[in-house]
Amino acid sequence: MSQPFKIGLIGAGGISGQHLRAFKGFPERVAMTAVCDISEEAARKRAGEVGGATVYADVAKMLRDADIEAVDICTTHDQHAELALAAIAADKHVLLEKPMGCSMQECRDMVAAAEKAGVTVMIAQCQRYMPTYRSVRRLVDRGELGAIRAVRFDSMQDLPSFAPNGHWLCDAKKAGGGIVISVSVHRIDLMRYLIGDVKRVTGVSRSTTPLFTNGAENFAVGLLEFENGAIGEMFGTYTGFRMPWGEMFMIFADEGTIHAVPPQGHYEGDSVIALRRTAAPIAGWEDQYNGFAPLDVDRSEFPTDDGFTNEILHFADCCRTGKEPDSSGRDNLGTMATIFAFYESARTGQTVDVSTI
Repeated sequence: MSQPFKIGLIGAGGISGQHLRAFKGFPERVAMTAVCDISEEAARKRAGEVGGATVYADVAKMLRDADIEAVDICTTHDQHAELALAAIAADKHVLLEKPMGCSMQECRDMVAAAEKAGVTVMIAQCQRYMPTYRSVRRLVDRGELGAIRAVRFDSMQDLPSFAPNGHWLCDAKKAGGGIVISVSVHRIDLMRYLIGDVKRVTGVSRSTTPLFTNGAENFAVGLLEFENGAIGEMFGTYTGFRMPWGEMFMIFADEGTIHAVPPQGHYEGDSVIALRRTAAPIAGWEDQYNGFAPLDVDRSEFPTDDGFTNEILHFADCCRTGKEPDSSGRDNLGTMATIFAFYESARTGQTVDVSTI
């Protein structure tokens, strides 16, 4: 039996807690053997949750001395590129929390460095690893929905209600932006995974409260034109006053409709996804809104319904086999280019071709 894949955690803040489930649930496959944070107390707390991890307060020392094959970076966004490049230079594989970086140049630099070093860089786009969404992708790949014509999706939170005043996610210098780069990035990436690359973006954003600084937007609306001809509408807010859901999407195709809405008050795990085929004739006005049924979800690919756990197991497998991850750094360039095209459009008031970013 092979030894578990050894990973060092960099950044012991909130999101890193979601990653622990993989290490706790599958210790025979992945092991968190080191934890590093500028707060040694925070690092010790995370290390204690998995047991046996060596604690570091200095990244360079961890990269030099720790018994690790890879790093899992869960820091503020403005540190992603610097830390990833340092890990790559130390010949370590990299799992990097989204977003990949705060500029396209940062993202491209990471991909180029990883390819030169021969190591794997994967972006932790956890929604790609949820069995429900994988099942939607299979429907699309098999052509069962026919041509996809349009999508709509939401990304909604009330960040100030649960984050302390002055939280780094409210500061565009540390987060790279606001709701779009921090939360809508999930749905933008998922739509690329399900539908294909985005060709053009028109974006409008607003920062309506001094709680958000350095241009971080708390409201955003975007129009997306996909390479395959589909059109899309996105909405995001970081200051919604109570919402019936946090994330939703609808896919409209010639042969069916996908509707995904998480259970009310639910954040993690699978969304409730329903499918309507157009084969059954519509009987009257009201019937056009009926006929949905739960999607038949294939759970054979991954051992859990948890996207965080599945992505980390996928990362470890890809590092050992040399297979390119489904959310590789190279693939994620398309997601980040779409986000930066949105910001460029919001700044200039013009529609932006993603290829120019």
